[in-house]
Amino acid sequence: MALDITTARGAMTGARYIDSLRDGRDVWLDGKRVDDVPSHPAFSGMVNELARIYDLQHTEKHRDTMTFVSDETGNRCSVSWLLPRSLEDLKKKRRNSEVWTAESWGQLGRSPDVLAPYIISLYKSRERLSAVKHPHCDFGENIVNYHRYCMENDLFLTHALGDPQVDRSEQPQNEQRAKREEDLALHVVEETPEGIIIAGGKQLATAAPISNETYSSLSATFANRADPRFILAFSIPTNSKGMKILCR
Repeated sequence: MALDITTARGAMTGARYIDSLRDGRDVWLDGKRVDDVPSHPAFSGMVNELARIYDLQHTEKHRDTMTFVSDETGNRCSVSWLLPRSLEDLKKKRRNSEVWTAESWGQLGRSPDVLAPYIISLYKSRERLSAVKHPHCDFGENIVNYHRYCMENDLFLTHALGDPQVDRSEQPQNEQRAKREEDLALHVVEETPEGIIIAGGKQLATAAPISNETYSSLSATFANRADPRFILAFSIPTNSKGMKILCR
């Protein structure tokens, strides 16, 4: 998986972040399509607050705390995406997280600083991922490239966790319930040399309407864990064709 970083601009700015949300994403709230996420009253407060904190990355006061220089491009990138290789790196990441938390008064349940460490943890497992052989790709190489892509563009990621449910009176491991919910759960319909075609849904994707990409993988409670159709992990741009975000 090759991801182009030749146009990457490093650490996000507030204006760039707001503009990134005007990408044709298909967001629905109260039965109506949201035409412009940044200006909609349900989202504008959070969007503007995130934009304000993004701009702090470029101030003299916070630049060295919140950003570092990429060895590959020379861009200043968010410390959220820094691969820690020393104790000082870990301290630097803590200080960056403290800025995000303090500036938001701890009210950002899914800030841009949350999913970056998750992707970094997958990067650390790249050799194990490469050991899972696939005819069309190297999973370890994929995560290395994806981390670099996210870092150089300072993408805001969220993740979709749970599976849609038909009957909550039964445990998710119940075989009859699992059979009824197969079509609802996110699954692979077809695999091609270019990638996978998927169908189904995921729920509990906090901040999805205001994120750049959504990471999704197999739910920890899904019953059919032996079925390869449901064993998948990927990240998808929020404005991908066919992707709908239904807000509760």
